[in-house]
Amino acid sequence: MSEPGRRPLKPLPPELDGPVREFTEQLRAVFRDRTELNQRGLAEALHLTKSPVSRYLNGQEVMPADTFAALCELAGLTPRERQRLGRLRQEAAEAAERGRRSEQQDEGAASTGGVAGGPAGGPASMRTPAGANTPAGPAGSAWPARRARLAAVLRSPAGLGALAAAAAVCAGTFAVVGAQTSGGPADTGKDTNMTADRPADGPSCRTTRVYRVIEDGDILDAGRNDIGDVHADDVFRLDRAPAGRPYRFRDYGHVAGTRTKGYVDQAKLKALGSRCVDEHG
Repeated sequence: MSEPGRRPLKPLPPELDGPVREFTEQLRAVFRDRTELNQRGLAEALHLTKSPVSRYLNGQEVMPADTFAALCELAGLTPRERQRLGRLRQEAAEAAERGRRSEQQDEGAASTGGVAGGPAGGPASMRTPAGANTPAGPAGSAWPARRARLAAVLRSPAGLGALAAAAAVCAGTFAVVGAQTSGGPADTGKDTNMTADRPADGPSCRTTRVYRVIEDGDILDAGRNDIGDVHADDVFRLDRAPAGRPYRFRDYGHVAGTRTKGYVDQAKLKALGSRCVDEHG
């Protein structure tokens, strides 16, 4: 007898493709045709919460090998079916890992400010590839010549002197501004270091992103173990995540007032903005 409340699965997102999409489609077929459970019933049978099961069936994560083996046993798949589907799962897991590493590399390149046209001999992301188009001014090919003339001026003694004078002016400006904002001779009697989020006499704090939980969910550690729960209207604060990024669609942090830190589904969080919170909060 089928479990009550078994609703059709949502269509897979169009951007999901390759081995991950193929495995997810086969996984959905096993769930639909070889079990009589709804998602909550399947989660209980696999000793999971409903959230990871939903992510597996919607292609947000690739089902781990141990969970996949338990599903095959539950669905009564033949050895040949298990072998075929297992190969698909392995290919999907490898494709997902490649995508995760590519995202990390892109984020790393963005954080270092790599741009084309950097200094010669620098990293590949800083150099203009051979044959690449260079920006053209109104006269089209005049831009390289202008750039060469500018470089020659900057290398000359006069150019270096002008740069030194400009740097001295900037340093003097910053010194005046720093004196004003730190209560120096130009102090007007007001504490310009106070902010709405951090009282001057209060405890040390850190600025972090804060979210409101809009739906109950689970907290996972980096090994995909369920270590806690979040509930609607909880306040969730981001923390500095450990090295690596085990999930694409989860944020690392903790519920305000608790010490359990882990990864929570982004779909269950609504941004409240950045706030300065107590270091121990």
